[in-house]
Amino acid sequence: MLYPEKLKDNEYIRMIALRRNKDGEVGKGEKDREVWYVKSFKAFKKFINDYRETHDVYNQIATNYGKKDGTITSQRMRKVIYLDFDRKDYPGMKDARDFTQMIKEKIPKLFLHGCINSGHGYHYYISIHPTCKLNEVVEINKTLVSILGADMKAASPTQISRPPCTYNHKLDDGTYDYENKEKWSFVKVIDNRYRVGNQFKAFKLPYLSKLINYYNQEQKNIRILEKQKYDYENLNEYPCYLCVRKMLNEGADKGQRNFWHGRIVNMLKTEHCLDSKIYSICQEYNLRCRPPKSKKIIEDDTKRFLKEDKYKLLGCYESFKIDDPKRKFVEDQCDKVYCRTYHNGAKISIVEGQAAMLNKKLLTKKSFRETKGHEFLIITLLEVYKESFGRRGFRVRNLQELLYSSIKKRYCISEKRLKELLEGLKEKKYIEISPDKKKPDDFKECRLKMARRFRELHQEHIKFYFSVANALIDGKISQTDYIVYIALVNNLDNGKKTTYEELAETLGLDELTPNEIGKHIRKLWKERCLVVVKQYSDKGYEWNKYKFVNPYDVEDSNNTDNTNLDNNMDIYNNGLDGVDMDVDGGRIEDRLNDYDIAVGLLA
Repeated sequence: MLYPEKLKDNEYIRMIALRRNKDGEVGKGEKDREVWYVKSFKAFKKFINDYRETHDVYNQIATNYGKKDGTITSQRMRKVIYLDFDRKDYPGMKDARDFTQMIKEKIPKLFLHGCINSGHGYHYYISIHPTCKLNEVVEINKTLVSILGADMKAASPTQISRPPCTYNHKLDDGTYDYENKEKWSFVKVIDNRYRVGNQFKAFKLPYLSKLINYYNQEQKNIRILEKQKYDYENLNEYPCYLCVRKMLNEGADKGQRNFWHGRIVNMLKTEHCLDSKIYSICQEYNLRCRPPKSKKIIEDDTKRFLKEDKYKLLGCYESFKIDDPKRKFVEDQCDKVYCRTYHNGAKISIVEGQAAMLNKKLLTKKSFRETKGHEFLIITLLEVYKESFGRRGFRVRNLQELLYSSIKKRYCISEKRLKELLEGLKEKKYIEISPDKKKPDDFKECRLKMARRFRELHQEHIKFYFSVANALIDGKISQTDYIVYIALVNNLDNGKKTTYEELAETLGLDELTPNEIGKHIRKLWKERCLVVVKQYSDKGYEWNKYKFVNPYDVEDSNNTDNTNLDNNMDIYNNGLDGVDMDVDGGRIEDRLNDYDIAVGLLA
């Protein structure tokens, strides 16, 4: 297939045998590199038999002018197009059938005349009419390699390949071994259609160019070739799973297509879409990807994703470990300002079943007086992420990263201030700080955990939406807003009144008068940290009804656009309910009339 039956007088087949060291470098000894120039199959076979066990054997694909050294100028004639696929580049491919199918899906009329298992991949040969127009052959070869995803380095004008019946001495770990035969891979023919059947026909170069043009034209005819920006900023309402919807509308690049495909399927499942509709939407998504996959692959992948529950986590990028590349995929698409899932607190799904929580031992009047909002934030993050970093533990650098706002593009607490706050929390015996044994002087490598008295079993905690902590990180609310929110949740959890006066009493801070408490409550509602609904007593007095979401139901309730308010926790500011009192006034009226609030839940 590679060579003519009869070579010209000054035309040879160049054979190379290379012996490498363990790291793959060709040795410098006299016998480490052997080159023969042969003119017969008998000599070709002898070279293989002489060197296949002691060397890695190759043949030059093009015939050679005389006995020159195999440079570009010594290449004479080619009879094949050569494609080299390395299995490690395609971990999802099982065998040669998968690679053949991938090639056929892209260029169906490209007949493959030969396939050889090289030991760590597959070499495909496409027969062409013998030609000395090597520049044209190489150009077509490189174009096909680019389209089909073969190894671009194996499209050289001076390309060599492994002939069948030799051994590949390269091991799976990349090292070379010439001593242990049982570890070698035998280079063998998988399929040979050269001159098989009456319809055998070698390709002419113009026809291959035509097939390439057909492929390129087909790509141009795909409905969406370029990334179209998803104009989510002008929607009537914030969408849930904004990052997923962006990719659904804009398409994904190669390397991310499968990841987003799975998340799209799961999002559509949570919206109770029919399977038929999901299949259709996924095909539309595929057309927007760069490049698209075949319809058959998308159909098979969609079917698999529908059966699996692998993509159940649809929260923010913090849901992934810091060293997980998928975290970057999601973070690049994140726009918290417009994402309803973010506002609804989906980030509590970092550890399944956990919400933001604070130990009630921390919520005494003394603690409220002595603890700043950022200190409560640190403790919140430590509680939520305490199991997220494995045996290495939660470290100062992990905390610092979590304090970065992708909206403000900065850390909400400076490095110097963070160290001061952590040392203050340690002094109050709220947390423990343990230096790293290998880097005892590196504060960022210190491990953090709650003090022992807060880690005992059967402790009481308040639980709340983690999105409130995110709002503080992003600068949407202040430290005092956060403290007021915590006090509100604590009073509600303890069955205490939540009038502004009672909250002021709980906090015990002179600067937080009832009027000031009201301002902070309004700010919390404005930033979607809670919902306040005006209620009226039988005698017409106004009072506030606060709505919170059960942290353990967050993921389920967020899976639909229309959240059922009856499933949420209704808690009342019972300071005015059923109380027969003279209206003092305008103070109560002024305080409550600031709430023009429609019933709704965190948008």
